[in-house]
Amino acid sequence: MQMILRAATALSALVLCAIGAAFLITPDLIMAPLGLHADGAIGLNFLRGDAGASLLLIGALAGRAALAGDGSKLDIPVAWAMLLLVGRIIGMVVDPDGLAALPLFAVDSGLLLVLMLGRWKMKRAV
Repeated sequence: MQMILRAATALSALVLCAIGAAFLITPDLIMAPLGLHADGAIGLNFLRGDAGASLLLIGALAGRAALAGDGSKLDIPVAWAMLLLVGRIIGMVVDPDGLAALPLFAVDSGLLLVLMLGRWKMKRAV
């Protein structure tokens, strides 16, 4: 079970790092399929600096936990995923056509599940 959780956590880390790197390198290309765009240099800089950096950091922290096999190192990624879901819920409630974000909510819920199971079941190496 621990090997499966380590692998799932590592895969999540790789995906988060890949998306973060894509935001850093070409934020306009990763946003286009979603129908989003950043107006001007400030918007692109926000995507690079804030979205890219935070995704890379969370991916790196999750990867570190997976490599170490230590679920206690997943505290920050779990808290981040919870805050992400809070933002999705707020958006679904207050934004016009907010329920369009339901697929994103489902993906983020799956990520939180993987991270929480890893946090709970991966034992600290002694």
